[in-house]
Amino acid sequence: MIPLRLKNFHFNWKISLFILLFFPLFIRLGFWQLEREQEKLDLQSLYESRQSAETRELGGLDTDSDLQYVNVRVRGHYDNSHTFLLDNKVNEGQAGFEVISPFREQGGELVMINRGWIASNAYRENLPQAQAIEGEVELSGAIYVPLGEQFMLAEEAPGTGWPRIIQSLDMTRMAEALGVERLFPYTVRLASFSPGAFVRNWPVITTTPERHRGYAVQWFSMAGVLLLLYLYLSTRPEEAEETLHGQE
Repeated sequence: MIPLRLKNFHFNWKISLFILLFFPLFIRLGFWQLEREQEKLDLQSLYESRQSAETRELGGLDTDSDLQYVNVRVRGHYDNSHTFLLDNKVNEGQAGFEVISPFREQGGELVMINRGWIASNAYRENLPQAQAIEGEVELSGAIYVPLGEQFMLAEEAPGTGWPRIIQSLDMTRMAEALGVERLFPYTVRLASFSPGAFVRNWPVITTTPERHRGYAVQWFSMAGVLLLLYLYLSTRPEEAEETLHGQE
């Protein structure tokens, strides 16, 4: 039946151009979703392997190596006078900030500690105050390396006063605000049992690998439907086309 219908194939440049544009696009989008699925699987696997590894001293790390999710401990003092509030963070439907505090470790390194989420007040001019942690303490946490470009709802504007709202973890700008030459290049996400920790809500992945696979199936299905539609329209008997044109 199909080979017989193919004898009626006739080229329609409008339909062919449409297919030429969208069929490869749908296929590419499908493979892109499969790539995203694999990225999420690799990231989840990396997180699990790093979390099960031994905790390392922050001062002995090579910052040029892959440090994503490496467990670290550091001993020193919080800088309670300078607190950054990372904006546009939501926990269970409530708006708030992530509290980023400078921490001076014993070796002199200044590292930014992400202490977790804190709720915002009803009015933006009344910023939440993070609890001060006095004296020397030992912290545990995991290094976080931002993945790709950081999303911002608004342009970063120079702030004044403390605590200071920021839109992204820009270490260069944060160092300038603190009046220091350099910082440890990544933040450390504080463990729940460490002094000064707030609500920890840091999912490793926001979209599951299974969802990406489902999206890929949808794109491939759309490409298949498009191809079948092209074959149907291109092999439709000429008598049917003439009848349709006559009705017009």
